[in-house]
Amino acid sequence: MEIHVTAGPACLTQLAELLTSGATAVRLNMSYVNSETLGDTVSDIRHLAPHIKIGADIRGRKLRIGGVPNGRVMLKTGQTFRLYPAQDTKMGAEDYAYVNYPAMPFNIEAGAVVLLDDGNIVLRVTKIKEGEIICTVETDAELTSGCGVNTPGYPVELPPLSKKDYDDIGLLSKLPIDFVYLSYVERAGDIAILKETLRQHNMKDTVVAKVELSEAIKNLDAICAASDSICIARGDLGVEIELPKLPYVQRHIVNTVKQSGKPVLVAGELMFSLVTRHKPYRAELTDIIAALEQGVDGFILSDETAIGVDPANAVRHLCALIREFNLHSDVK
Repeated sequence: MEIHVTAGPACLTQLAELLTSGATAVRLNMSYVNSETLGDTVSDIRHLAPHIKIGADIRGRKLRIGGVPNGRVMLKTGQTFRLYPAQDTKMGAEDYAYVNYPAMPFNIEAGAVVLLDDGNIVLRVTKIKEGEIICTVETDAELTSGCGVNTPGYPVELPPLSKKDYDDIGLLSKLPIDFVYLSYVERAGDIAILKETLRQHNMKDTVVAKVELSEAIKNLDAICAASDSICIARGDLGVEIELPKLPYVQRHIVNTVKQSGKPVLVAGELMFSLVTRHKPYRAELTDIIAALEQGVDGFILSDETAIGVDPANAVRHLCALIREFNLHSDVK
């Protein structure tokens, strides 16, 4: 059973404990990784746990806002907030932010909903004027630098790899990376482009395709054939589709991937409570067992290990659930 842990500020201070807690792979999120310390991090992982695989998660066509003052600003219902297109993310202000999507004003319209931070912040587009997207805030919320952007119903017209991705692959090519996760996959051609790029850099062309767009579900059979494994990324997927449908979409994806003979992983709020707690919620335990019963081959912990209060503890809880599931499966 695969258990991927996401590297971050919390676990890097207790890396040895995390790597001996039951993890099988470490995920490096290139949207947040410090390029200056990346080499040292990979070296530390290799030294402490040579058997553990290392995967780099590249951004793909993922939309993010740039920085905001002091890293966070409070948005109030009814206030005007503006979004500006940019080639890449850069610093905004208390009432506007940049989005790494130059064509955004041409691919959205008045009345559309823009969701930030996995849907926790809802913006309603009221007007598009001279390249700026003028929105009204519909929910009180705290906006943080670099959070994700979703435009449900409006496909993102971007190539599968950004300039940052190509730069990141160049950096990763100098390190012993075992595989690459590709975010925001839409079609099999996205995987082909990434694999060819990895081969050009003399890297292993093993790719985990992250299914988090409704377009990817339509093209799932072809994506499975082109990829080495599939990750059901429920964070963005739960923004792209109606929430009540998410459990059934997960089941459909698992069944489809299993029929293809490829491994399938689940990610997204597995035990999100462990970001601030030491014991998971009971509902989270049931969710993980349900995924195991569906036939998943592993899990990816994100915030639980990147910024959680006790990253190794999160892995131990997950391992205990897997052991209990295997015990009961054997009894049957």
